[in-house]
Amino acid sequence: MIKTLLWDVDGTLLDFLAAEKYGMETCLGEIGVELTEEMLTVYSRINRSWWEKHEKGLCTREEIFIGRLKDFFGEYGIAYTDYDHFNRQYQIALGEAVFPVDDSLKLLKELGKTCKQYMVTNGSKLAQELKLAKSGIDQLCDGVFISELVGIQKPEKAFFDRVQEATGYVKEETLIIGDSLSSDIKGGNNAGIKTCWYNPKGAPLRGDVTVDYEIGNLWELIEILTK
Repeated sequence: MIKTLLWDVDGTLLDFLAAEKYGMETCLGEIGVELTEEMLTVYSRINRSWWEKHEKGLCTREEIFIGRLKDFFGEYGIAYTDYDHFNRQYQIALGEAVFPVDDSLKLLKELGKTCKQYMVTNGSKLAQELKLAKSGIDQLCDGVFISELVGIQKPEKAFFDRVQEATGYVKEETLIIGDSLSSDIKGGNNAGIKTCWYNPKGAPLRGDVTVDYEIGNLWELIEILTK
């Protein structure tokens, strides 16, 4: 029986792409640049590639925040170099942009009756604390683990070891739910816990990972937990 749920936040409980669009639209607008759909697609690709490097231990969090902006601004010839300021404003904007997926807040309330629930996220401290507070998720869960504060990121086993030490979760009774194969599912595999891949777009399975469950809607989790 599953008694503990480890939840990814961005791309799982909350729509990160919608927040990303809001954040870039807001911050680029402040420096006189109008965001287009093409630009958003390019930025998303650049951002994703930097996070994948980070998950493999090839760059630091600070290098992500500056590197992705340098790459993006360079792609479009945007003459703006105060990357630290832009990044901070962007993190704040991400924290303000809360777009729940699949009525996820109601689901958290329901699952909280029978399971302990913890947020496990690689997002920045600034953005995550803002969005968790604004959405109310911080009041619906039993704890939050942000990699920037933990000092280790998903999918490292050590990240999950820290979570286990703090919560006392039993591996055989724990399930991680997330949209990222390289971060959430790989992390669950490394930690020796069951995994549930949130895959609403039906993407193909890739990478050296083991998926125990796959769902296209978060509410499908109810059926998995009651089996």
